[in-house]
Amino acid sequence: MPFQLQILHASDLEGGVDAITNAPNFAAIEEFLEEQGGVFNSITLSAGDNYLPGPFAAASNDRETFRDEEVFNDFYNALFGLDGTAGQYESLREGLGRVDISIMNQIGFDASAIGNHEFDFGTSTFFDIIAPDFRDPGLEDDRWVGAQFPYLSANLDFSGDEDLASLFTGQILTSDAFETGPEESLAGADVPKIAPATIIEEVDPDGVTQQIGVVGATTQIIEDISSTGGVEVIGPDQNDMAALAAILQPQIDRLTAEGVNKIILVSHLQQFALEEELATLLNGVDVIISGGSDTINADAEDVARGLQPGDTPDRDYPVQTTDAAGNPVLIVSTNGEYSYVGRLVVTFDDNGVVLPGSVDPNVSGAFATTDAGVQALFGNEDPFADGTDAAAVQDLVGKTVDIVTEQDSVVFGSTDVFLDGRRAEVRTEETNLGNLTADANLAIAQQADSTVQVSIKNGGGIRDAIGSVDDDGNLLPTEANPASGKQAGEISQLDIANSLRFNNGLTLLTLTADELRQILEQGVAGTEDGATPGQFPQVSGISFSFDDSGQAIEFDDDGN
Repeated sequence: MPFQLQILHASDLEGGVDAITNAPNFAAIEEFLEEQGGVFNSITLSAGDNYLPGPFAAASNDRETFRDEEVFNDFYNALFGLDGTAGQYESLREGLGRVDISIMNQIGFDASAIGNHEFDFGTSTFFDIIAPDFRDPGLEDDRWVGAQFPYLSANLDFSGDEDLASLFTGQILTSDAFETGPEESLAGADVPKIAPATIIEEVDPDGVTQQIGVVGATTQIIEDISSTGGVEVIGPDQNDMAALAAILQPQIDRLTAEGVNKIILVSHLQQFALEEELATLLNGVDVIISGGSDTINADAEDVARGLQPGDTPDRDYPVQTTDAAGNPVLIVSTNGEYSYVGRLVVTFDDNGVVLPGSVDPNVSGAFATTDAGVQALFGNEDPFADGTDAAAVQDLVGKTVDIVTEQDSVVFGSTDVFLDGRRAEVRTEETNLGNLTADANLAIAQQADSTVQVSIKNGGGIRDAIGSVDDDGNLLPTEANPASGKQAGEISQLDIANSLRFNNGLTLLTLTADELRQILEQGVAGTEDGATPGQFPQVSGISFSFDDSGQAIEFDDDGN
């Protein structure tokens, strides 16, 4: 019998300051769509980058709030329905990124790809975020519950990392085998958190158990762009889709050998075009959830319903292609920072082949997590009623408000214009925020060495604009914040920390003119239509131009 499935999805949740409003709205929309599903089954998937260094991720490391006020205890006692009769949590603790992962636990994500930003704090913090910290006896002394879903990557080798090796399993287990709630704690269970693939089991309206396979893929250049510790890429450490397909295909074949004929790839390759290329090289994948590129897939109905202010679609929803055997593949992506809930409602035929014609644009698409987007779905109903996922998420992220508001009260300057740190701009062209930050780096470097002449800042290190976008898409200076006392146009510590979340350090190098040219060439080498390469240079002390229609120049070891 044909099987209809609703796939709710996110790409690059990457909680920034906007998560304070976006995340509760995301939870409300996801919950509404899941409950609206009715006769068809529903799963929720992420394409990775579920947290990111910055004020929001750091806020959950505040002991006074999350331990002393027992925020995490209350949150998880409610999530697991613990009333104290069989024990409850009393010692859960603060930690980097734990609010982010708690939001996902509350919403009920079934699986996630591993993105590059999962490693930004290092592998020990990645471990601390997703692994439980059980203490004997009972629940009262447990320090953390971990992620309640599997993290997936078939092309990373975890065996050489002292932190993450113990969390990996090469087995293909059902998604519920990765849960670490009260039952697993009381049983003293040793539960994995990372795998190449998983199986999600859904009971259809006829009472038949349907198995959906999910395989994970991570960008092959991750060792160059994050802090992977002892984790290594399997195969080449550069973008090579044929090599990646050869690594993923055996995992897909393992699923089909077990009788799983509906397979989804959660893929974090950072460029949507790479997922498109990869799809044509695989056999058996029906749907790809693309991550890392912030590509907005949206159709005309989504635009009419309303996107986030200033957003326009990059591609239609979904993008259709074919696999190596000529079978259809659907690829979807959303923008990051909890800004959209993706919804793909699709039918599989008796053989598990996806039917593109079953996708109704009036049903599937990108749902913007604006207040208006929530209102359009809920009408006069309260989206944050007691007992809802949205109410729990709203309460949790509300605990971060005082922490980030304190940073917003510290003013460093002012601006009359929008400081452009938007991904599509700062990674492809000169922007005023790119210039400002490169100029600032040069000024600081010259304090250490007055002979420094040039500053180069990678565009990928700028994570957000400083300013606001109104409903008509107009780019404006910063808004006033009465809670912090910040006036319109002022630039606060929070604005800076949110935009420059990685707090990257400076390195002084002595270069020849030819070496400088090589660096600039490498910086623009990834520029092409639809690409947003993080190495794109924002510069100070030098000017240059380039031809993005030409071939990148390759240099030998001698710079020739």
